[in-house]
Amino acid sequence: MKFPVFIDLQDRKIIVIGGGNIALRRIQTLLPFGGKITVISPGLHEDLLDLFHNHQIGWLKKEYAKGDCKQGYMVLACTNDRNVNYSVYKETKEMDCYRNICDCKEECNFYFPGIASKGEIVVGITASGTNHHLAKSVTRKIQQELETNAWETKFSDYGKA
Repeated sequence: MKFPVFIDLQDRKIIVIGGGNIALRRIQTLLPFGGKITVISPGLHEDLLDLFHNHQIGWLKKEYAKGDCKQGYMVLACTNDRNVNYSVYKETKEMDCYRNICDCKEECNFYFPGIASKGEIVVGITASGTNHHLAKSVTRKIQQELETNAWETKFSDYGKA
């Protein structure tokens, strides 16, 4: 079981290796939290290309090479190539950084939680990497509850001095 932690990503360097669907999902999760995201990939998913053109992410149009991860506060290997992902793991395992390798949870030192949020409330949900469907269902249910505003009535006395 992993300990849940909330990290300040504001202006931190986040490096994403790969420009496909998995990279898109990870980046969409990270964007609201203010990190400086750079994608390293010869090509980009159409939605990532839009984010690049709107100056929401950076893009180095190239294949991954050893040394690309240095100075990354958080590094994500999001390719469909096990050899590339493993190379990113080898490069980052000695670094003092957060590391997520999309195809091997044993090589990660953190997991992406399901995130439900509204306003300043942020809830992270995980099933410790064992049951993504359960975590996704719980995330959806909590998000629905947050959207109803019923929680504001239930907890209206909390947070008052």
